[in-house]
Amino acid sequence: MSRIVLVASAVLTAGALLLPAARADDKAPAAPPDVRLVPLSETTYSVRHQIAVKDLPADAKQVRIWFWMPEDTPEQKVLDFKIVEAPEGVRITRDASYGRSWIYADVAADAAKPPKIVTEFRLRRREVRGLADATKAGPITAEHRRAFARELRLDEKHMEVSPEIKKIADELCGTETNPVLQARKCFDFVIAKSDHYSKSGPSPKGLCLGDCMECLAGTGDCCTDQHALFIALCRARGIPCRLIYGSRLNYANEGKDYDPGYRCWPRFFAPGLGWVPVDVSSADATKDNDSDRWFGGLDDRRIEWAEGRDFDLEPKTAVKPDLVIRAWVEVDGKVHKGDVSGKSPKGYDRVINFKRE
Repeated sequence: MSRIVLVASAVLTAGALLLPAARADDKAPAAPPDVRLVPLSETTYSVRHQIAVKDLPADAKQVRIWFWMPEDTPEQKVLDFKIVEAPEGVRITRDASYGRSWIYADVAADAAKPPKIVTEFRLRRREVRGLADATKAGPITAEHRRAFARELRLDEKHMEVSPEIKKIADELCGTETNPVLQARKCFDFVIAKSDHYSKSGPSPKGLCLGDCMECLAGTGDCCTDQHALFIALCRARGIPCRLIYGSRLNYANEGKDYDPGYRCWPRFFAPGLGWVPVDVSSADATKDNDSDRWFGGLDDRRIEWAEGRDFDLEPKTAVKPDLVIRAWVEVDGKVHKGDVSGKSPKGYDRVINFKRE
């Protein structure tokens, strides 16, 4: 295990690897120039984020790790980034589907000294609200559908647009054509149909597969379940919708080593507005009767890490991932214990420590 430092501002100086640019399809068609984020609050965090593989079999030969890393998005700015500890040969890769960056390590297994990756970064996060203004939204055209074909897939695993989903979406939205008004109907439906587990206890009772039909049946209580249903309903109406993965930061744990888990949220596309963020689970669990803030808004107590679920990592994994939550670890070509369940993994420890500046 070596101590290395890769520093990022605009460029990672070790190896001259560029930080991720915006996806090419995000540039066409562009939002009008007067559409911008309106920050209500802005917080800068100093963060230490690490993964430590554990419980390696004595006869293990190879360990491969893909680990979350932050990058610039509409609501956050990475001010600097360092990999301060990692196995030799660690590098930053991008998945081909979404263009998102991952820290990748391929190392000989040593049960006495399992691999570890430690990163440090500063990140500025903005709270935004009011981005779902239906009066500024235009119609979705054939050009939009061609540009965002991936975000209109009807067959994506656990978010399939079945005849039942299509029927529900059509009954909800009827003849409405405004994408914001349609998305709001889908948003409200998911809140009425399901309950996020945080309303009743500290742990989910469902399978945490991120399955739209589990949510529809009332047995899916994770954010991924609720957002899978929202995405399927939007896509059933021809509204492009994508899934984002991140973590919400609990200020009670500031300065402590802990695993914040994950929180996902969707973004739907509306011409004239661009990609509009929503958080159904935060709206469902709110205690302040302010669910409106989460339709077209996000708080600044979160870090965005990754995007999508049905895709290939780079380099390609031996087992095709579905939910890549926190990290993806393979040992000798097999998924390492428990890191595909959506619950606390047993094959590695992931820890974050953050402070507000």
